[in-house]
Amino acid sequence: MSVLAELYVSSDDAAAGFDANPERFVDRASHKGFTCLELSTLWAIMRGVEWDLATLDEFACRLQRDGGERLIYRLPTAMVADLVTLAPRGVPTLAAAWAATEELGWPPEAAVPVIQALVRLAGRATETGKGVYLWNCV
Repeated sequence: MSVLAELYVSSDDAAAGFDANPERFVDRASHKGFTCLELSTLWAIMRGVEWDLATLDEFACRLQRDGGERLIYRLPTAMVADLVTLAPRGVPTLAAAWAATEELGWPPEAAVPVIQALVRLAGRATETGKGVYLWNCV
């Protein structure tokens, strides 16, 4: 079973609407295979700190449906700020480190487009005063 993962930019009040009508969200990227757990490990790597379970608390749950089979989380504002400052030349190194984690276990080249999408969406969220959200469906 694969986890669907959609990253998108939204205001807080409209974010939960993605579950019912994703087409109205223009700034988005479709992926598979990660949740806020994996994103929290990416953020720990970006900050050069050891991952801690408490980091998950910073990913605010905005929607939970069908017993947790459909979820929406807001990425922490500090993570979005860190993504905006990520230099493009640092993406391959970060992707390799993230891909090698036990939580992800991907080939490095599979992690690159996810990080690039995160950087792009973080920039758009910052420009518009909105947040970056993760929608998951099992």
